[in-house]
Amino acid sequence: MGNRAKWEGWAWSFHQFGERLLRMAAAHLMWVVCTLVGGIIFGIFPATAALHDVLSGKWNDRGLPSAFWHAFRHYFWRSQWLGAGMVLTGAILWVDVVFFLRMGTLWGLSIAAVFAGIGFLHAATSCHAFSVLVREGADVKRTLKQSFWLVAAFPLHSLVTMGGLLLHLILLLAIPVLPILLGASLPVWWMNARMSRLLEKRDRKISTKQPRGETYAV
Repeated sequence: MGNRAKWEGWAWSFHQFGERLLRMAAAHLMWVVCTLVGGIIFGIFPATAALHDVLSGKWNDRGLPSAFWHAFRHYFWRSQWLGAGMVLTGAILWVDVVFFLRMGTLWGLSIAAVFAGIGFLHAATSCHAFSVLVREGADVKRTLKQSFWLVAAFPLHSLVTMGGLLLHLILLLAIPVLPILLGASLPVWWMNARMSRLLEKRDRKISTKQPRGETYAV
């Protein structure tokens, strides 16, 4: 009887895993469709926000296409401003790093290192931004502010998150079929899981002790 219950438990876990994979694959397909509907440039950011939304489990009570399209329209303008701002500032930081590196002087290398550090902080903030946008429902300015303070308050968590994201990207490049089936869903699933953990840490820290002058709280 015990072995039967164990096998049934494993079968149910496998069934749930398969359902989650199918949902992630369908969400990735919706992401591709909505990105193309927006002409790629105007579609990729709201489609990414919608992907964060549906994979967070907020809309399990409604069909995936309906939930995705609703989120796509709901976050359309905020995600456009958020995504464009992150890309623009990231490009400026990259140009600054390259410019000072090409100077070839100690002073230039020092300045490039400073901009590289800022760039790393910018990348970490950007990685968390869409999750914060979806979960907190804030405007663009508040989303960026909260993302920054979450990264600054929990730097080790952010490092692990970015390291895991890099491993996911390597996995997608190493297995050709994965980008077709889960190309966008897999990294977004990871970010959602890490964001849930990060918000738990934040809420626990707030409930136990609120440091003076702390500004990352909602």
